[in-house]
Amino acid sequence: MNLREQLRNILPEILPHDPEEAIKGTELIRLVRLRLGDDYSDATLRYHFSILSYDSSSPIAKVDQGQGYYQRIKKSVHGGDGGRLPFDGVELDEDYAQARHQRLAALYEKICLQRAQFAFLLNAGLGTTTEVKGHWDIPDLVTAHWDIESGSDEGSPRFDFGMMHLRRHLGGPETCLIGVKLKTGLTLENCAAEFFQALSATRWTLMGELVIAEPMNDEALVEALRSLGHQFGLGIISLGIQMDQFDDLPSARELRAMSMDQFERVQEKMRPQRITIASPRHRIDWQTLSALRKKHESVANMVRWLSDCLERGQPGFV
Repeated sequence: MNLREQLRNILPEILPHDPEEAIKGTELIRLVRLRLGDDYSDATLRYHFSILSYDSSSPIAKVDQGQGYYQRIKKSVHGGDGGRLPFDGVELDEDYAQARHQRLAALYEKICLQRAQFAFLLNAGLGTTTEVKGHWDIPDLVTAHWDIESGSDEGSPRFDFGMMHLRRHLGGPETCLIGVKLKTGLTLENCAAEFFQALSATRWTLMGELVIAEPMNDEALVEALRSLGHQFGLGIISLGIQMDQFDDLPSARELRAMSMDQFERVQEKMRPQRITIASPRHRIDWQTLSALRKKHESVANMVRWLSDCLERGQPGFV
C-alpha cells in the first residue's frame, strides 16, 4: 500500500471534525509517525497533506485562513466522474485542475516572452472554461516567432519587414507557428496517449511541442518519449518543477503580471530538460486551419490576432 492510501486510511482517526480545532502540519506529522514510523521524511508527508487537501474525496481538508488541517465533511457528488481528473493517483477537483492548467499556460507564456516569442492561448485563457484533458484538433496555445528589428524598444518591438519579405520570396513563412500541448505530468502508462494527442493537435502548425511541468525522473518514461519524439518529429520538454513547488506558485493572473525580474525568481525553481527537438514541417496546413477557424472560436480569434499584428507591424500581447 502506498503512502497516499495509508494516509487515507489513518487520517480519519487522527483529524478533528471541527475546523476550529485544526491540527498544524508539525503536529499532524508527529501523530502520523506514531502510526507509520519514520519511513517518510517531513517534506514528503507535508507534500502529501497538501495534495490530498485539494482532493474533495480525501479525508483531509485545510483551513481557509491560517494554518492547520481537519477532517473533511463528506459531500455528495453528482454527475459521475465527469468533473474529476486523475493525477498521480489522486483525483483532483475540476476547478483545481483547471487552475493548475491555467497556471502552467501562464508559466510557459512568460517563458516564451523571454525568448521574444508571442503566445496565443487556444485553451486555458483566463475567464474561460479550460478543457483540462485537452483537444485532439487544436493545441493549448500557439507561439508566433517573428523577425524583430534589432535595437527595437523592448516594450514595443517592431517587425523586420525586410527579413520577412525575404523569407516569403524564398518560399519560407513570414512567421513560424508552433503548436504547444501542456501537461502537468505524465506516466509510463499514459505517455503514448498524451503524445499522440499532442501530435494530432499540432499537426497543422509548422512545428509541435509537448511541454510537461514536472521533472522526468523515470528513465523508462524518458526513453519512451524520446523514441516517439524522434520517430514523429514532436518536440518534448520538461520544465523540471516539482509539483509541490508548482502548486505554491502565484496564480495565472499574477504570473502574467510579473516583471521579468520577478519572474526570474520563479524560474529558479525549474530544471528544464529537453527530451527531443521538434522537426519543422514544410508549410502550415492551411486547409485544416481554415476548417478549425470555423469550428473553434479561439482559432478564429488567433487568426484575427495574427492579422492585426501584421497590420500594426508589431507583435501583439494578448
